[in-house]
Amino acid sequence: MRLFIAINFNIDTRSRLLALRDELYDKSNRGNFSAPENLHLTLAFLGECDREQTANIKSILSTVSFEPFDITVDCVGRFKRGSGDVWWAGLRDSKPLLALQYEITKKLVDAGFTLDNRKYSPHITLGREVVTKIKPWAIEPFGETVSLIDLMKSERIKGELTYTSIYRRGKWLNPIEIEPYDPEWMREFGRICGYITKYLGDLAIAVHHVGSTSVAGLDAKPIIDLDIEIASYDVFPQVCERLLKAGWQHEGNYGIEGREAFKPTKPLDFMAHHLYVCPSDSTELKRHLAFRDYLRSNKSASDEYSALKRSLAAELGNDIDAYINGKTSFIYEILEQTT
Repeated sequence: MRLFIAINFNIDTRSRLLALRDELYDKSNRGNFSAPENLHLTLAFLGECDREQTANIKSILSTVSFEPFDITVDCVGRFKRGSGDVWWAGLRDSKPLLALQYEITKKLVDAGFTLDNRKYSPHITLGREVVTKIKPWAIEPFGETVSLIDLMKSERIKGELTYTSIYRRGKWLNPIEIEPYDPEWMREFGRICGYITKYLGDLAIAVHHVGSTSVAGLDAKPIIDLDIEIASYDVFPQVCERLLKAGWQHEGNYGIEGREAFKPTKPLDFMAHHLYVCPSDSTELKRHLAFRDYLRSNKSASDEYSALKRSLAAELGNDIDAYINGKTSFIYEILEQTT
């Protein structure tokens, strides 16, 4: 796999970057311009990696910890090239960004990976092989708070350069909050489900409400988890196309096989949610359903799970990775009883 480590952006930042790309496009004679979903900030480029190397990279990233920090885009510039220039959106100096990039690259080099040894120049590529008469320009600054990093896979699908995440690390912007069960969560699932099925039609075998909000009486983060069940990966390209029309784009599996994550491309009139697509034979889908059904039928286990989550949230603040790891043993104990 061809891999790199990157920061991906929220909807607002991506739309602002897209506007810069479009402005560059309008003022250029020709060029190869970045697709909206491919706008990102590279931290390290790794190139072709086999399975063992990929596992090693994930292990290295699991040791990287950082607090959320701000980045600001404030200019448009270029790297001159003979056949056409590389144009980019440039970032204001950020010590936390440089420290994070240094830690990642040092750990990779120490583990035997060969990386570009040029001085790191953080930028977001807007276009390559661009021919234009305009000059670099300053812009009204904009940005966001960075809290997550992704290990990205680069590949060509039907001739299109496609980036997807195969592993994610980081922390939430705000402390993890566990709320008492709210019946509105079930109704909200119904609204999202109805909207999705209008687009997917018979491509979806079912849309399952999973996660803690699907269990009546269970305290939870107020985030709806949905698993769209499909017959197989044969129909996955069609599912991606229809979900893109509905307002979600494929992000990758974040390192969990059999569960493909989708992210909104625009503001949607729904409460916070996580949307996944799983084939019917997915082990992850079966685990989600088995764990949900066990908690629905065992109130004592549900109560114990509520207490565990509240304790972890109070202890760990915004460290979502540690929070998830803290629940793992409880979840596996339950799953062992269901098989």
